[in-house]
Amino acid sequence: MRDAHICEHCNLHLPLGSRHCPSCRQPLVLGSRGRIAIWRLGNIRDGVLGPLAKGLREAFRREVVIQPTFVDERPSLRPDWPGRSASVFLAQVLRRHRPGTWANLGVTEDNIVPSSAYNFLFGLAYMGSPAAIVSLHEMGTDKPSGEVLSRRALNIAIHELGHTRGLDHHAYEDRIDCVMVGDEAMDSRETIDSGTARFCAACRRAMQ
Repeated sequence: MRDAHICEHCNLHLPLGSRHCPSCRQPLVLGSRGRIAIWRLGNIRDGVLGPLAKGLREAFRREVVIQPTFVDERPSLRPDWPGRSASVFLAQVLRRHRPGTWANLGVTEDNIVPSSAYNFLFGLAYMGSPAAIVSLHEMGTDKPSGEVLSRRALNIAIHELGHTRGLDHHAYEDRIDCVMVGDEAMDSRETIDSGTARFCAACRRAMQ
């Protein structure tokens, strides 16, 4: 399935090189030089993206732009999996990277998984690559308040974007107060809620 932008006003599927919708003339892609660009796979509930953008701005001291286009959902669809393909969605976000963009973050309400053997992922990023993705699905199954969901999404987004800047995990047993603490086998809503959205001094130095 060929990747495409989807106009949020007309629902038209348009080539990735398109900058405006030919029907409504609304922009599909905004300038993102030096910024973090947020890309949406499907609709995102109200009250999440604003706090997410604000938190990312404060964490990385970078401006954030929420791109008006939607990422095409069809390429990542896996009917026999418990979620959409996380690696395909991540590749779609990476494909939208433009020279000068500091990092790209894909956000979705859908469940994402790396294979049929997984039940969920909170997020995914490739070390040193300018793209990361976050799913609200599993972190929202306990019906949290909007504030709690936004905080969870921010913690995961900062963690995954840390990977894009070359940062690896701290182990839970290291007892380090840092957003880069993580372990795929132990991550849960509880570990997100008890964690921090801040980088430790070592990680901040490494990023700089």
